[in-house]
Amino acid sequence: MNTKTTYIALAVVFVASAAAAILLPVGDAVRTLTAVPAIGSLFGALLQIFRDRVAYERSLLLLEAQNSFSIGTTSHMANVAFDKHVLFCEEYVTEMFKALTTLFREGPDRKALQHAYLLSEIRTKWAVWLTPEVETELGRFEAAIRKIGADADLLAFSPGEPDRAVTIDEMFSLFAEVVGLKEWKGKPITGDLAVATVIGRLRNVLGIDELTLLRSELVKRASDNLKNSG
Repeated sequence: MNTKTTYIALAVVFVASAAAAILLPVGDAVRTLTAVPAIGSLFGALLQIFRDRVAYERSLLLLEAQNSFSIGTTSHMANVAFDKHVLFCEEYVTEMFKALTTLFREGPDRKALQHAYLLSEIRTKWAVWLTPEVETELGRFEAAIRKIGADADLLAFSPGEPDRAVTIDEMFSLFAEVVGLKEWKGKPITGDLAVATVIGRLRNVLGIDELTLLRSELVKRASDNLKNSG
């Protein structure tokens, strides 16, 4: 029953009950009983008005949310920013995997310095589209790659370096973390600087998991609608 029909039904009940209470030649007790539906219809009308008001305010909130979502997702600037993030992530992750390949093939090696330089160059190129949090996170990863290369370079050209053992330990510890080992020398590794972890954070920036879930939900709803219509 829609709202209009509900109000009509309540009005009919009220008029019929009030007319019966006024016009029928009955005693006071019976007249009081015949007026009960009229009172009930008034309460029903008040309840319906309250429900309609709640529904109206809810629809306004929903409309406002939809408008905000529409502006945020369809505005030119939002589309440009998202596209730029995608391009940055693709370029950055490609170089990350190149660095990872070098580390797996060569171990801690001075070649890591070149990868650190290229990663920093890519990040600088797209800096205007990156948030400070992402810049900080990627800066930490690049610093780890850079230190691996710098330590390897130092060990290669300074065999008499007094803290050689400490440098080697620090270099291999960073190497283990970047390539994603679970522990080094019996000590657990956090994995904060692992390539897989950094890629996961970039996916979060783009909302890849949320977009994938949304797409799956939309496909499911479309499929259900087709089944129901058939």
